[in-house]
Amino acid sequence: FAGKATNQTLSAHHLETPVPLQQTYIFPAGVTAMGVTATLKGITPRSIIMALTTEQVFHVSKDLLNPRRPYQALAGSGEKDKTAIPTQFAPTKEETLPMYQAVLPFRQTDVLTYHHSMGQVAGIISSPTALESTSLVFTFGLDLFLMPVQTAKAYDVLSPGFNYLLVYASVGLVVVVFIVTSFWAQRKALQDRWK
Repeated sequence: FAGKATNQTLSAHHLETPVPLQQTYIFPAGVTAMGVTATLKGITPRSIIMALTTEQVFHVSKDLLNPRRPYQALAGSGEKDKTAIPTQFAPTKEETLPMYQAVLPFRQTDVLTYHHSMGQVAGIISSPTALESTSLVFTFGLDLFLMPVQTAKAYDVLSPGFNYLLVYASVGLVVVVFIVTSFWAQRKALQDRWK
C-alpha cells in the first residue's frame, strides 16, 4: 500500500477504564440455588431460575435484573445525580427497560412449580430443546422436577386454531395462477413472433 505504515498494535495500558454498573435488589424470599435458561440458538431472552426458601422454583426475566435500568428522576434536585447511568450505557428508545425498583415483584405466575413444593434444591440445570422458545429446566436435590420454560411465550409454535386449509388453498392458488400466466405469456410471445 502506498503511504505511511502505521503501527497497528494495541496495548491494554491505552484502553479506556471499564465502567462498572451495579444495582441492588431486595427479594421477598431467600435463594438456595440459581440457574439460567438455555436455548439452542440463543435468540430467546434468558431468565434467571431460582430455588427459594419457600420451597418454590421461580423465574425472573433478565431485564428485571439489568443494571442499566433507569432510576426515577429526582424532582427539584438541581445538582447532578450520582446514580445516573453513563450515556454510553443508557437504554435506547427501542429498548424498553422497566424503571428501577429496589424490591423485585413476586408474581405467582412466575412460580414454575405451581403448588408443588421443592425443598432442599441442590442445583438447577437447563437444556435447550428443538424449539427456540422453550428450555427444559431440571431441579434436583431432595426431589426431582423437570419443567419446560418459555421465557418469551411460544412465539415459534402455531396456535391450535391455526387455519391450515387456508394456507394450503392460498399456496395452491398461487401455483395455479403461476402456471396459467406462464402458459399465457408463452402463447402471447409465440403469437407476437408470427405477426
